[in-house]
Amino acid sequence: MRPDSGGMIAWARERALLLRRAWLNARLDQTNFSSGLGDSAWALYGLVRSIKPQVCVEIGSARGKSACYIGAALRDNGGGTLYAIDPHTATAWNDSQSVETLPIMRANLRRFALLPFVEIVRASSGEAASGWKRPIDLLFIDGDHSYAGVRQDWELFARHVQPLGAVVFHDTLWDIRPELGQRADMGVPQFVDELRTQGYPVLTLAQNFGVSIVQPTCGGVLLRVPA
Repeated sequence: MRPDSGGMIAWARERALLLRRAWLNARLDQTNFSSGLGDSAWALYGLVRSIKPQVCVEIGSARGKSACYIGAALRDNGGGTLYAIDPHTATAWNDSQSVETLPIMRANLRRFALLPFVEIVRASSGEAASGWKRPIDLLFIDGDHSYAGVRQDWELFARHVQPLGAVVFHDTLWDIRPELGQRADMGVPQFVDELRTQGYPVLTLAQNFGVSIVQPTCGGVLLRVPA
């Protein structure tokens, strides 16, 4: 019996693709994005791999760490788009080495072959929200950390998130982690805790300054058919 050469070639191609993806993902951890997101970026990757979203939105991109991990998951899923919203200008919430971040982000996306999966939107969240009509499967909010800023981002985009989608916030544990250094203008913990007390399901991961996953349906989505 002759070996199935076509099947062997397909297997070899698939294996080469998997090895390349594994190599690229390993390089993600070796890249200095100057981000406080740390290993929690893999939580974003895992959510995207699990949810299989078609539309992801992030508010606050900086050098592109979250965009690269979300983009890598979309690539590994075989499709989907991340709309990465950031004006890429100096603000009170930039890191201490505030620089022009857009070319850095674009270079990082290019390095990992993720430009086909990430659409860079150089705009404020308010500008980007104007006319937005697409349903969103995953929303990551990591932009303006003031109370007014994070509340505005939620109000602008959470209404577009699917009932079983997810909204992820970064830096939600600043108020109860004094070693992080207190900031009077930090409003993320207060706002996310208000969502929790209003009845939105919230799961908070304790690492990397706090990452909270919120289901955007007050009271949660019913998990059974009412009797």
